[in-house]
Amino acid sequence: MAIQQDDKLFNRWPFDGGEVLPMGLSKTEINLRRLLDAAPRQKNQTKLIHYVTTLREQLEQLGAETTPQGAPSIPKAKLNEYSERIEALAAKLAAPLAEHEEATHEAKEEGPSCSEQTVNYTSSPPGLRRRPIAKMETKESSHDAKEKDSAMPVKLDASALAHIEKHRKLQEDLTDDLVALARQLKEGSLLINRSVQDTEKILDSTESAVEHSLASTSRASKRAIEVYSESFKTTCFTWLDPSNENRNMMRSR
Repeated sequence: MAIQQDDKLFNRWPFDGGEVLPMGLSKTEINLRRLLDAAPRQKNQTKLIHYVTTLREQLEQLGAETTPQGAPSIPKAKLNEYSERIEALAAKLAAPLAEHEEATHEAKEEGPSCSEQTVNYTSSPPGLRRRPIAKMETKESSHDAKEKDSAMPVKLDASALAHIEKHRKLQEDLTDDLVALARQLKEGSLLINRSVQDTEKILDSTESAVEHSLASTSRASKRAIEVYSESFKTTCFTWLDPSNENRNMMRSR
């Protein structure tokens, strides 16, 4: 039986519920955390079984990942935390199955007594009308077969597996794009920060140059005023001293 996957799980934005995933997480850990968040809301038992299986595979992959230096990419305590959450989901999933199996087992144990009663009933005196025993037993056996089929996990056919693989590929591509986008945002932030620092340096140097130019202009203005004052004093003294002018005229004669 083909099982249609939850498209919202595989096509949604990974920042679910307002939570922003921190930078530095690997693709496997991002997928694991998203699936852990979605699993408790899943009501379909077959899909939930597939979720638990996928989570265990992702946890195993995450534990095998290492940094370029050879160290584990994730602390052991975090791995244990993920493992406990996965096993809690598995235990929650196994509880109704165990109750169903126990009820089926009790029904099977009660079966022989019912058969004995049927046999005793059929061996009644010939004056009583016989019941259709074969039909009753057939109905009971078909009911037991349906219960067994409902208790067994549903096997996915080729089209369902292909559908799941398609959405998993879409999820991986989306995760790769998001990781690349986060890297580009980080690089862009660094470039903007560097540009702001360079602009501040240029403004500081421009301010220093303007201050130096103003200081030089002020000194030149003071010097020009001093020269003009001295020249004015000399001119006034020349005009006010006629004897000096007469001596100059006599010398010229």
